[in-house]
Amino acid sequence: MNAAKLREQVVAALIKKTAAQDRVYSPMDWSTTDDEYPCIIVQTPFEHKKSLGRNIPQFNTITTVRITGRLQAFDSHDLHGAAQAERQLEVLRAQIEQAVINSYELTCEIQQFAEIRSQIDICAEGEGHMAQLLMDLDIEYYQGPEEFYPINTAPLEGIDIVFSVPKGTPAHQVNIDLEKSQE
Repeated sequence: MNAAKLREQVVAALIKKTAAQDRVYSPMDWSTTDDEYPCIIVQTPFEHKKSLGRNIPQFNTITTVRITGRLQAFDSHDLHGAAQAERQLEVLRAQIEQAVINSYELTCEIQQFAEIRSQIDICAEGEGHMAQLLMDLDIEYYQGPEEFYPINTAPLEGIDIVFSVPKGTPAHQVNIDLEKSQE
């Protein structure tokens, strides 16, 4: 498991399980347009590895998966656009949490959801109310030697062997064939 694989699994967990349907993007820059709303952008901006000991590359790694949900709501005769936007973001937040936390494929690979933070922001600068949900999920998983191997090494081209034997000992013969493998 690594940050890229984790991001891909979160994207897969979200597709068609939220109001954004298949408008789940990763990686993507910040520009989005009206016809893409609601949409979700998934990134992995932070990673923290804590060593499990010396001599072997083993880590408990926490990757922050940032999920940004965007939508737009307009004023109607019975409800203010900001109130609609906030309600829709609350629904989207619950859908995201359920989709990610209940993803069997993801939970099989991780140790825990260490922390989940979310923030809602609504802006009425344009025709409608632009609303954005920012969720940071700190996901902990194990990374062992298998994540960091194979180690690039130089091929073995020879071995020097010296025998120190007492005088009068019969001479030893050693033959080590270092033929290159057919890989």
